[in-house]
Amino acid sequence: MRNLFSLAIVLLILSGCSGEADTDASTGSNAEVGGERKSPAEKTRDRDAVKTSFKSRPVPVSIDDVVLGAIDATYATTATLSAVEEALVVARTQGIVETIFVEEGMVVEKGTPLAQLDTRRLALDMARTETNLESLKRALNRADQLYASKMISPDAFDQARFNYEREAAVLALLAHDLSEATIRAPINGVITVRHIKLGNTLQPNSQAFEMKRSDVIEAILNVPEQELLKLKPGQPASIRVDALRGLVVDGQVLRIAPEVNAATGTFRVTVTMLNPDGQLKPGMFARVDILYDRYSDALLVSREAVITQRNEKSVFVLSGETVKRQLIETGYTQGDRVEVKAGLSLGDQVVVRGQSTLKDGGLVRVVQ
Repeated sequence: MRNLFSLAIVLLILSGCSGEADTDASTGSNAEVGGERKSPAEKTRDRDAVKTSFKSRPVPVSIDDVVLGAIDATYATTATLSAVEEALVVARTQGIVETIFVEEGMVVEKGTPLAQLDTRRLALDMARTETNLESLKRALNRADQLYASKMISPDAFDQARFNYEREAAVLALLAHDLSEATIRAPINGVITVRHIKLGNTLQPNSQAFEMKRSDVIEAILNVPEQELLKLKPGQPASIRVDALRGLVVDGQVLRIAPEVNAATGTFRVTVTMLNPDGQLKPGMFARVDILYDRYSDALLVSREAVITQRNEKSVFVLSGETVKRQLIETGYTQGDRVEVKAGLSLGDQVVVRGQSTLKDGGLVRVVQ
């Protein structure tokens, strides 16, 4: 019995020592965590502190002032330039091309000789007809005297007069053909195409030249019908041609078609412009801006400052060291400026760069 009691005491002593060892080990483990590792709660607390520190850091932004200025409302489109007048010059009579007076690219005035057909046969025909006409004229004079003396019948006198008048008509036609043997310019313009060569035999209505008027150029626009109420004849237009290093020419709306094309939903607008130096060429690609409205005293804000989300437009307005998100109502846009109808005042400072990470009330730092 005593032995059993002694064994129990030994076991209790050993158990106590083992518990102290476990406690020391556990304490050592916790101490190691405290020295080198952190508990989940401490890690979460540290992350929150970092986030709070990041949120309190000011965001670098660039700002711009809301100013007062003029803004234009324009309708912009593209078009191909065309000549205001053009003509297909044809031969009016038969003949062989004897001389060509002009070449492509030459500017000529109306009535200028362009080419000459061979007229030798026409000249011979005219000489023969003139001789016949003189003979018939003498015959008519004799018939007139005889008819006055009642020595010939009225029918004989009428026949003599008919013969004379018929030959006179033939002579007039030959004179017309002789004049038409010189092909002349029907309009003022530039020779764009020469169809004939020396020695060609031309028939009436054979194509000889193509001409286009060069001092005035047109641009024909096909404008969507929703723009119909904005455009009117006489409105100023600006025409820019990329091929001529961005040459800008002033023009105006000449006319507006009175109907809308049902197939395309567009209507024709003709813009005309002067071309005194001949730099503009028919067929060139051009960018056309038609001015239909202008405000001289409008609140203007940088286009970069406007943020569009769904159907709302807003800007961030600087207030001390923070910004405020402000909804605005915009109007016309021209270049890098936007008209503000409501929401801002003259002199307000708005963020133009750095607003992608901003929130209402956020802290900012203005940089150049």
